[in-house]
Parts: sequence; C-alpha cells; structure tokens
Amino acid sequence: MTAGDVAEVAALERLCFEDPWSPASFAAEVKPSHFGWPRILRVGGRLAGYLIAWFVEDEAHLANIAVAPWARGRGYAQRMLDHLRREAYLRGCRIIALEVRSSNRVAVRLYEKNGFLSCGTRRDYYSRPREDALMMVLPLGLQENEE
Repeated sequence: MTAGDVAEVAALERLCFEDPWSPASFAAEVKPSHFGWPRILRVGGRLAGYLIAWFVEDEAHLANIAVAPWARGRGYAQRMLDHLRREAYLRGCRIIALEVRSSNRVAVRLYEKNGFLSCGTRRDYYSRPREDALMMVLPLGLQENEE
C-alpha cells in the first residue's frame, strides 16, 4: 500500500464497515515505520482487498482486513492471511492477535479455520453500532510444532 492507494482503500473501508477508519488513519499507515505493514491485493487492476498488520517485538497484530464485495468468496482473505502468517513466521513472531466483531460470524469462522483461538472479549470495543470484540490469537510456535 502506498500513499496513492489511500483514497481507494478508504473508500473500500467505508463500503465494508459501519465504523470505518478515516483516510488519515490509512495515510499514517503508509508512512515508513518499523512496525507497520500495510498491504493491498489487486486483481485485474482492481482493488480486491487490503490488510494492515503491526509487528511489535515477537507479536503480530492484524489491525484491519477487508475484501471488496465483488471479490468475496474467491479466497482473497485467505490469501492475505497466508501472506501475513508467512511474514510473521519470518519475523520470528510467536503469535498473531486480532479483534473481530462478535457478530461477524463469517470472519470468526475464517479465523477459526486458520487456527485462531478465542482468548477473551473486549466489552464495547466497537461503536456504530456498539458491540463487543472477540479477541483471537494464532499461536505460531504451537502450529509449527504440529506440522
């Protein structure tokens, strides 16, 4: 993701979420950083999705991920998660953590399919509408030993 992608990514964010990140938030993510990892996925030149992750010490945090409505059901979210998992492994991360709306069953199922475990709830984490977040963690070391 570059500064030139910010307006398009912010538009997709508004399309996908009721409480979207601002364009300024995405602009901050594309500035050089030792911990930020913004990525986009294009298919045929069209923005199919994006992912924002943060790497701090030996942990990765999936901060934001979205797939365009026209691109859903084609495995693009899985592809982006695979890319994040590979990067986290290469950086020596122990876990990938995230928060997801409790009502977002499609996302929760995707994360569970990928080995993420529920580890708690953040009360009233989201606004518009107000809702709890399910905290999930993928223990990378545990999965490496199982393979």
